[in-house]
Amino acid sequence: MALPTQQKPAQKSVLVLLGGYSTEHDVSLKSGTGVVRQMDPSLYRPWPVILTRDRRWRWPSAPLSITLQSLFEGGRHDLAAGDLSDGWNESDKPCLDRLEVDGAFLALHGDWGEDGRMQSLLEYHGIPYTGSGVLGSATAMDKSRTKEILATREIPLSPSVELATSMGPRALAHRIHEWADLPLVLKVPTGGSSIGVHIVRTEEDLEKAAELLCREEKRVLVEKFVSGRELTCGYIEGHPALPPTEIRPRCGEFFDFSSKYLPGGSEEITPAPLSLEQTREIQDLARRVHETLRLRAYSRTDFILSEEGLVVLEVNTLPGLTETSLLPQQAAQVGLSYRDLVTAILKASWDHD
Repeated sequence: MALPTQQKPAQKSVLVLLGGYSTEHDVSLKSGTGVVRQMDPSLYRPWPVILTRDRRWRWPSAPLSITLQSLFEGGRHDLAAGDLSDGWNESDKPCLDRLEVDGAFLALHGDWGEDGRMQSLLEYHGIPYTGSGVLGSATAMDKSRTKEILATREIPLSPSVELATSMGPRALAHRIHEWADLPLVLKVPTGGSSIGVHIVRTEEDLEKAAELLCREEKRVLVEKFVSGRELTCGYIEGHPALPPTEIRPRCGEFFDFSSKYLPGGSEEITPAPLSLEQTREIQDLARRVHETLRLRAYSRTDFILSEEGLVVLEVNTLPGLTETSLLPQQAAQVGLSYRDLVTAILKASWDHD
């Protein structure tokens, strides 16, 4: 009597949304290309959809075949370089209603990536997606709202105040100086990749930052400057605690855009050289931040370790996923390869649905 053959699970077609409209477009292209390269071909078929800077949508007519995916995996093709552009479809409107897929992997960053709008669009079309939901994404994208919520759970934060820029640069600088002495940190509440962050140490710094922010933004978040070691720690639901990373900027005063994305811009040490107690405290805070903000599947929280203790800076709901990004570095330390990490994110996200 012949034994019944065990059927292989059907592959799921997964949109990989990358690019986007924000200043983090290029980083997103690299994250998305990495996801396409490492998506397990026995479980998933990636279907890349590129959101261009001029707000167009570009996509191939079908998910990538295993042959094409293997070219990406070997590093011989790069979506960021425009490969496979011939024969792609293009539209100035979202294409989600034209594609029959099982879900979406969000490799977007910034506006229309992490702020809840893309999540809302996917939910409208009934497409499951990776990462946090609409409310969690929108909340975490706004640093002011994030701090208000975290403060209710006694999570350590630097003192801060939000001010409107409509009063003009001179009045804004005066109000800031009245609130606290320098040095201070001025931030765009919804900025990403440390864009729009100003450390002001002198009156001249303050005046320049106020002038720039009043010209370009409606709100500014002012925080007391906290000196210390910069650390970050990821969290993946249902997986072992990840080790923190210490970031030592080489070409900036802090972990700014240049330090993050220029070659050699920073030294990243994973696991961070910390005591066991400090490591566990950071891991616990990363989990608490994730749960307090009602995030989903995975996130990464940034910290400062000062002489007085840990301070939470902000949380990233869709952290970078290039092959050298911080979350893949941390996952590797607990035995998760880049491919395992992509699979873990998909499963942790879709287990909620």
